[in-house]
Parts: sequence; C-alpha cells; structure tokens
Amino acid sequence: MKRKTFFLIATFFFSFSTYAKIQVAVTVDDLPSHSKIPSNTTRVEVAQKMLAALKAQHVPEVYGFINAAKLKEDDDLAKVLQLWIKEGFPLGNHTWSHKSLHKSSVEEFEKEIDDNEKSLEQYGSKYNWRYFRYPFLHEGNTLEKRSSIRSYLRKKGYKTAQVTVDFEDWSWNDPYVRCSEKKEALQIEWLKQTYLQSAIDQLHRAEALSQGLFHKSIAHILLLHIGAFDAEMIEKLLEAYKKEGVEFIPLSEALNDDIYSIDPAVTLESGSEFTFQVMKSRGLTQKDFGLQPYAGYPQEKLEKVCR
Repeated sequence: MKRKTFFLIATFFFSFSTYAKIQVAVTVDDLPSHSKIPSNTTRVEVAQKMLAALKAQHVPEVYGFINAAKLKEDDDLAKVLQLWIKEGFPLGNHTWSHKSLHKSSVEEFEKEIDDNEKSLEQYGSKYNWRYFRYPFLHEGNTLEKRSSIRSYLRKKGYKTAQVTVDFEDWSWNDPYVRCSEKKEALQIEWLKQTYLQSAIDQLHRAEALSQGLFHKSIAHILLLHIGAFDAEMIEKLLEAYKKEGVEFIPLSEALNDDIYSIDPAVTLESGSEFTFQVMKSRGLTQKDFGLQPYAGYPQEKLEKVCR
C-alpha cells in the first residue's frame, strides 16, 4: 500500500477512559501471502503464528481478505486458506490479483472481483464471504468509476469492509526480514518498539476523528496484513490495544454501525481510511480538528534499516 498522510490531535490530549469501550474489528489482508519472509520460516508457519495469537486473545470473526492469483505461486499456499477456515475465521474478497481500481477500467475490476469468487467458494463457503476490501484502499480515481464499482458490489450482495485504523503495518515486514537474516537484534528491537507505538498512535487518531466527526466512538475496523513481522507482533499488539480500552468485535457487527451507510463520494489519489474520506467529503481539513501531520511513522528509516 502506498504511504498516505496521517494526522494526530495536537491541540488537546484525551484518555480513552473518557469514552466508552473502544470497539475494534480486526481484519487481515493479502492472504495467502504478503511481503517477503525469513528463510527459516514458511507461509504456513506465518499463518499458524498469527492464528494462534488471534485465538489466544479471543478475537472474533477475523476476516482474511484473499488474492487467489497467489495460489498459483506455491501449492502450499492453499494450506493457509484451509488453516484460516479450520480455525473458525472467514475469508473475504480482495480481488484476484490485488489490482488498483485507479489503474483499472470498471470492466477489468469487475472481472478481478468475479475471478476471486471461485476460490472463495472452494475454501470459504462455510461462511459468508461476500465482504470486500479494496486493494490499496483505492476506491476509484473518478466518481463515475467509484460509483460503478460500488453499485456492482451491492448487486452482488457484498458489504465493503472499510478501514478506520491503519498504521501501515505492512511496511515493517520487509525490514524485519532483512534484519532477521543479518541477525541484527538491536534493529529488530527498534522495529518492535516503533511498530507498537505507531499502532497505538493511530488508534488514538482514529478515536479522535471518530469523536470529532460523529460525536461518538464508532465501531472501528483495523487493517493488518499476513506478514512475518505482523505474525511476530500480533499478540503484543492485541494486548496493547486491550490496555488502551479496546474490545474486539466481529466485522459483521462493526459494519452495522450506521456511519458505514455513508457514501463520502470523494476521489482521493492515495488510499485512505473511511474517516478521512468523510472528513474530506464535508469540506473539512486537518485544521478544523486541530490536527497536524503525524511525525511518528519512521518511513525513511524503515526503508534504510539493515540494508
């Protein structure tokens, strides 16, 4: 996913204890494989580690959004989808090959949706797989394209799995592999610290935007990826969120929040959380919320570490 601008409340501080329990649905993108993995592990082991943490922390109905084209890369990748279902978690549609709607025609993107359904039927028919996640969170670079795909998804019975909490978790996976191969323990510790801090910072940001836009704590949706470092960190992440007052809920329950019936009807160059789309649709800017650019995301160092 391309980097997008993040914001954090700068003019006031708040404690989550001020609000009711923060509800968060956990979702995982890019099954059965995402990013590079260390040479001493496998995709199946990555999935097993992530699933074990989700089960241990009693996180319900974690949708794994699949790109079935990846199944052609390795016969063992089908085991990842089988494991996901076996552990009681459903699968959802993330398009056949993770194409951006910005770079596709309406017809090409519709085919991407359709082509993914054979594998969803094959592996995920035990559950309702008609949940859709846009690759890169790109919902269309023209209003016509955006509207056409939204209409197509509705006709096919899909619900769109929006995102309100995104800390660019994917961007820690490749650096982790590099540092693991070089056995750079101090750098790996830095990766762990910054990953968790960014995750907590963006949870705070999401709740601040929720209160500012809707005057309530909405049902949030967290975006993660099935990467090696995500698998390494997910249990600590879930524990940290619980300490911040988070209650984990099913995606189907989160999407019952009436805010998700809103169509912001905006086009954005980069992928963006749903709350940011709503802010833009109302003609608001970061200044209207006392926001400033979030400086905690260590993008430059992540790109350079352990090179």
